[in-house]
Amino acid sequence: MFDSVRQHQKILQAILLVLIFPSFVFLGIESYKGFSTSNNDIVKIGDLTITQLELDNAVKSQSSRLGSNQSLAQTPAFKNAILNQLIQQKLLAFDIKDLNLQVSSEMLAKELLKFPEIVALKKSDGSIDTDKYRQLLENNGLTVSQFEAIKRSEIMNGSLQNALSSNGVVISSSKISDRIITSMSTEREVQAMFFTSNDYLKTVQVQDSDISDYYQANPAQFQSTPSVDVEYITFSKQGEDETTFAKKADQFANMVYEQADSLKPTADTFKLKIESQADLTTRGLSNLPKSHPLNQAKLLQAIFKEDSLKSGKNIEAIEVSPGVLVAARVVQNHPAATLPFEKVKADIEKIVALKKAEEAAIKAGMEVFAKLQTDPTQKINSKEFTKPIWVSRNRPADLAGEPFERIFNAKEDALPKVVSSNIPGSGFAIYKINQVRPGEKSNPNVLLQQYQQIGVLTNQAEIAAYLENIKDRSTVKFLKSSF
Repeated sequence: MFDSVRQHQKILQAILLVLIFPSFVFLGIESYKGFSTSNNDIVKIGDLTITQLELDNAVKSQSSRLGSNQSLAQTPAFKNAILNQLIQQKLLAFDIKDLNLQVSSEMLAKELLKFPEIVALKKSDGSIDTDKYRQLLENNGLTVSQFEAIKRSEIMNGSLQNALSSNGVVISSSKISDRIITSMSTEREVQAMFFTSNDYLKTVQVQDSDISDYYQANPAQFQSTPSVDVEYITFSKQGEDETTFAKKADQFANMVYEQADSLKPTADTFKLKIESQADLTTRGLSNLPKSHPLNQAKLLQAIFKEDSLKSGKNIEAIEVSPGVLVAARVVQNHPAATLPFEKVKADIEKIVALKKAEEAAIKAGMEVFAKLQTDPTQKINSKEFTKPIWVSRNRPADLAGEPFERIFNAKEDALPKVVSSNIPGSGFAIYKINQVRPGEKSNPNVLLQQYQQIGVLTNQAEIAAYLENIKDRSTVKFLKSSF
């Protein structure tokens, strides 16, 4: 029962919530270079520290889970990930301390009674035998003060952990909820400047060599749609009673199967017309009614089976609708193939032109971005920012993907400032952040419940933003290289 507590004794992590986000790294390995100090502290977060011993113990603990792949544990990337994990834990610890949360004796006692070993120490009057309680902890390598400090930290972290884990538990601390709501609802006034490929189409030139080179390099883009030419016959009820139809249907199916080289014997016997259809695809044919036999998934699947395509023999009779059987065979298979150059040349020319225009738009955008970084307020010839709008993480307007990340991960100091983003297939965008203001006030628990329902707090970017907010307030300093 006490193993998990004893495991964290030296660094008092207090099970503060292990959050590992592969896409979220505070600082890279290169940021650790050039630091030196005579003490054992390697990172300082506010008045909290991470020591070399803490990191070594954490690396050792995590590496024990790698089994035979111990070489990975010796890499800087692995140690860097563990260090970032410790930083995240310390950031949460800093915020809890900064909020000055307290755990009452009553709350601690209630938590301690969740341990069966402690419950077993109750005396007849219901109180805990303090001597046996102390002895129990000492047997597990803990003092009373150490163990209770861990449990207090765990309780204080509970509300924050519930909020970030999006498990629907209403948080108990208004201070913590206010912090989270602030990071989620704070609004930023943003303007955009776009450099689209369409704006540069007239400026690009496409050579014949550009077209042929693109064709040679991207054959997969110019494949024909696999299709087949088929023959088929349809046998239907046509007013016959069920018994008679069932008997004839069996005869029809048997003959299709037994004389599999051709549909003609079956067609002659049942006086049916052999119909043909060219260029049938796996999705059927749009020029035929949806109810047509050749648009029925069951028949299409049978026609495009590998054996049906190779053998050219009759496919077993298939009931495509009540009282309607169809037998078919592949006359000619047309597998996917690279289309002739001349047939796709005009399309490739458009593709290459757009690609060149996009490259020109990105180049122009990056040049303007470099200028605006020195002075975001300066005027740009022939380009203007859009009208300003207010956005927040929970009300992002049409922001998504990379633009969303760039805007909301930008620090709020020294405004106005600009950030930029490529827009794949379109060009380049510059976003100017003018000012920041608090979001609308509302009941924190209600807002958190809404956010959890739409998955906002489970998004890595949102949690990272909250941790980044703590980082700004605590000031993370790397004191020396840890590896």
